[in-house]
Amino acid sequence: MDIRPLSDVAGVILVGGRSRRMGRDKALIPLGGKPLVERVIDAFRPVFTRTLLVGDRGERFACYGLPVFPDIHPGSALGGLYTGLVRSGTPYVFVSACDVPWPDPQVVARLCSLREGFDVVVPRTVGGIDPLFAVYGTGCLPAMERMLREGNYRIYDFYPEVRTRYVEQTELADLVTPGRTFVNVNTPEEFETIRYREEVMAIKALSFVAKSGTGKTTLLEKVIAELKGRGHRVGVIKHDAHRFDIDHPGKDSHRLTAAGADTMLIASPEKLAMVKKHEAAPSVDELLETYFGDMDIVLTEGFKKSGLPKIEVHRKERSTTLLCRGEENDPTLVAVVSDESLELDVPVLDLNDPAQVADFVERTFLSGK
Repeated sequence: MDIRPLSDVAGVILVGGRSRRMGRDKALIPLGGKPLVERVIDAFRPVFTRTLLVGDRGERFACYGLPVFPDIHPGSALGGLYTGLVRSGTPYVFVSACDVPWPDPQVVARLCSLREGFDVVVPRTVGGIDPLFAVYGTGCLPAMERMLREGNYRIYDFYPEVRTRYVEQTELADLVTPGRTFVNVNTPEEFETIRYREEVMAIKALSFVAKSGTGKTTLLEKVIAELKGRGHRVGVIKHDAHRFDIDHPGKDSHRLTAAGADTMLIASPEKLAMVKKHEAAPSVDELLETYFGDMDIVLTEGFKKSGLPKIEVHRKERSTTLLCRGEENDPTLVAVVSDESLELDVPVLDLNDPAQVADFVERTFLSGK
């Protein structure tokens, strides 16, 4: 999709939040060498000829050379949106919070392209509608003004009063990366997960987790075969919480290890195997960096406590609950593979369709290979 800068839509970035849960100014938290707000500014540059910031303490952003407007009605995202629409000088604005780590200009441009004849263009994601990554027109101003007077700050409450275009997931499927495109940052824990994915995990890796007896190994076998058939180099790490032995008594390799070798490697023209003793289990990061640098993707079985993106495998006969949703809400979960329909904030894939799971892995982790 070619992007041509729009002059009738201005980019508006809300920078006035108090960041209570984060404990520090979210706009200026560095990620991948840039403050979060700069990542949004960079995404807006090819799409809009005019971008403005809305919030207080404008001196924080002096280095960007963009206009900063204080909230006309301080204290809410609705007030920031209203200010942006009033101050923009354009019939439409595209609004984003400043804490979006992976804003995609292609998605922004697609949403803007649907504005004709509507006052609101808002995406409907797996987590619901996203009112702070959406298009708004000046036709919204009367309803916004009334809500602000009444003290109702829930943005989507005025949608029924204006011409609203809901953009379904299927309309953005060719652009959206699940677990990435519409993510924002609210807590230090969420930021650490995002920072890990952005700065630490240079090698693409994905962990399949499940309760025992669910069939994740069987699924992994089929997904590996699918990915290999598509030309990808696939690595696998199996997490074993117990003692294991892959060597056999009587073999020369076993004798050498038994004699005290700390590392024993056996090599043939086709493959090699290594047995290495250690006092403490290496981290998954260390394993990835040491052994998998030449892989396109590494799939791990287990590592439930790691910061790796996770796909949970669920079978209804095995359990009615999930590991990563319910009592626990693991922010690294990117999808669930299940044999039943589930209403979740992440995609639910068919346990009996490994090709669909491979499609998701390919689209989410290997599209830029």
